[in-house]
Amino acid sequence: MNKGMWKRNLRRGAALALTLVMSLSIAACGAAQERLAAQAAGNAGVAGVMAHEAVPYSRRPYEHYDPAVMEQAMADFEQACAVEGRDEEVLRLYDAIVDEYDRLATLTYMAQLEYDADVSDEQAASEQAYTTDIYSEMGDKAAACLKKGMNSSYKKVLADKMGIENAPYIEYYRENTGELTELNRKEQELLREYDKLAAGDFTVELENGQWSYSRLEREPDLDDGQYAEIEDALVREKNRVLGSKFRELVQVRRRIAELKGYDNYAQYSFEAVYGRDYTLQDAEELCADVKTSIVPLNNDIWHMDVAQESYDSLDLMEESSTEDILACVGRTVKSVNPELGEIFRYMQDNELYDIRSGEDGQDRVDNNYTVGFPSYGDAFIFINRNHTFTDYQSLIHEFGHFSSYYYNSVPELFQGYSVDVCEVQSQGLEMLANQYAGDMFGEGAEAFEFESVTDMLYVTIMSCMLQEFEEAVYMEPDMSLEDMNRTFKEIQDSYHGWYYDVYDEGVCYDWVDVSHLFYSPLYYMGYGTSALSALDLWTMSRSDWDGAVDTYMGLLHEGLDAPYCGTMNRCGLRDVFDSRELESLAGDVRRLQGLEQDGEGSEVPSQEDAGQAGTDLEGSSDSGLRVVGLLVLAGICVILIFQVMILCTGFVIIWLIVRKKREE
Repeated sequence: MNKGMWKRNLRRGAALALTLVMSLSIAACGAAQERLAAQAAGNAGVAGVMAHEAVPYSRRPYEHYDPAVMEQAMADFEQACAVEGRDEEVLRLYDAIVDEYDRLATLTYMAQLEYDADVSDEQAASEQAYTTDIYSEMGDKAAACLKKGMNSSYKKVLADKMGIENAPYIEYYRENTGELTELNRKEQELLREYDKLAAGDFTVELENGQWSYSRLEREPDLDDGQYAEIEDALVREKNRVLGSKFRELVQVRRRIAELKGYDNYAQYSFEAVYGRDYTLQDAEELCADVKTSIVPLNNDIWHMDVAQESYDSLDLMEESSTEDILACVGRTVKSVNPELGEIFRYMQDNELYDIRSGEDGQDRVDNNYTVGFPSYGDAFIFINRNHTFTDYQSLIHEFGHFSSYYYNSVPELFQGYSVDVCEVQSQGLEMLANQYAGDMFGEGAEAFEFESVTDMLYVTIMSCMLQEFEEAVYMEPDMSLEDMNRTFKEIQDSYHGWYYDVYDEGVCYDWVDVSHLFYSPLYYMGYGTSALSALDLWTMSRSDWDGAVDTYMGLLHEGLDAPYCGTMNRCGLRDVFDSRELESLAGDVRRLQGLEQDGEGSEVPSQEDAGQAGTDLEGSSDSGLRVVGLLVLAGICVILIFQVMILCTGFVIIWLIVRKKREE
């Protein structure tokens, strides 16, 4: 295998898990998030201490959820709030509502896992649809119920119980309208349709018969021209089918944003869905900076020589069993920090993972993700293996998410999700694991670290490309599929690379392979910001390993909803939205990769240094004039010396001539 062969595989799939958080948790407290996004962005989402139910997954019962228990608790809560002097009962019923919603969330995620193991299983699909809908419905009802308590004489008691971070979400909560509820259901329905379409095959009618991807794989006698013609036709058909479904989702999301009071879905997702503490304008400026600093770095780094023997060694990982991967990654994370080793052992002991390939007759979702189990205080990792060394990377990545869930104590009803910080928690662990690449892969360590670094650069560039594309689409939601294909190609061109194939018509069709565009609109920008911060953590680890590990462990304890910019600043990592600091980071990566650069490249002078530099320049200007003067004088002296030498030579010649004549 050669370097970069797997870069086109966008393997990380928090998209599925995040879709639940978006459509479900947002239903519970989305309106409050919209009102309080600015306030929340300034506060850290520090997680508390969580109790963990050490129960193996095989012994965790799944049952079809009956909302009767929760509905009764809500009715009793409202009655208790109408009577004075019932503080203990009000708080007991509050706990019952919150705990029951945690149980519903856990069952919802379990149903999602069962469905993703085989999306063709109609029973699993039906159960997933039911739990998703009931989760959204009961979250809305629970928040509305607790709001009535906040409007009663028990406001202070309940606010103290909820905490200063959560109480405003309930106090300002607005119930979903009937239309909004219906739109949420429609969105989930479209996503299930997309699941089946994406997992299935595509067929086209050509002159030489009907062709599909499966038939194309079975035909060994096609020449290159025939193969390319059939493949191009299938690519166009897949783009037509999946692209049409994407356009339907765009229309649903446009209406959701309108009902939420936003001009477009791009703005809505940044502020209300993800609660980002940076704006669309900030993202646009970062995309521009990436083109001038990260794209050139990415281009240069690809010219580095990496021993083919190292890649050959990585190829041997294709034969790794799931047990091999677990054992290797377990040792690695324990080496990073013993506490991580304990969490990994907890995960293994309680069977909280599904790491395998789809079996014959199953349509297993081609994604990797982690979901939380709030009732048990832990999480679950889902990985669809592709049988390369990236399976190791995927487990390290997802275990970063698992560890964050392990430390998290926020009830599901109040749980937010900061994409950017959560992805630093996962991608940061990937980069720290490079310290032990030799132990993991032996001779393959060089290639593994090279791929880890270039993966972060690639993800950064891809995230900016997709951000520009999605923003363009959601700003113009009636854009035709043909214009989408052309727009994607134009954006790709601005990043100086053919990351996706360009076809004769001057368009890109393969963007429909990015599941995040369907499941998690405007999510991918968080991969880019977090990849840059993960690279920053890696550069730190090269000079201060203990400090980098401490920084990472601190990030895990920030929880799932900490604001990105504030958290990176608090942890001492660079501000990637500052052009100078981004260039500084690129310089550090160049230096660590042994690339030539002008000057130091990795240091950004302070304002005081800049001022001193100006003074030094003025002084050096005077010195320069003196040097020029001396050079001029030296030149004159040299000329005079040559003239004297010529005169002397002439006198000698004349003297010799005169002497000769006298002798004659």
